[in-house]
Amino acid sequence: MSAMMAAPFRGHSPDRTPLSCRHLRLRECTAASIRPAELGSVIATAGQALLPAVADGRVRLPIDTTLAFDTAARAAERLRSHRAQGKVVLTVP
Repeated sequence: MSAMMAAPFRGHSPDRTPLSCRHLRLRECTAASIRPAELGSVIATAGQALLPAVADGRVRLPIDTTLAFDTAARAAERLRSHRAQGKVVLTVP
């Protein structure tokens, strides 16, 4: 499994420990900040490419847990514990 991280590290190497704990491989790292106008373009382009792939099943988002909104504290604890093996989803009544 691969992951892409985008963050302004400002000359520092990223901490790869969370990636190795989840058996992920860092594919790309950018050391520069993205300006808001560029970020909007990146998001728009990614949406055009990604949403059809999600819709037809080429890309699947793993869901670890689905919880009711009133159990948000439990969901946050699940995320903080690093035990989640996918997305933690809160449902809104």
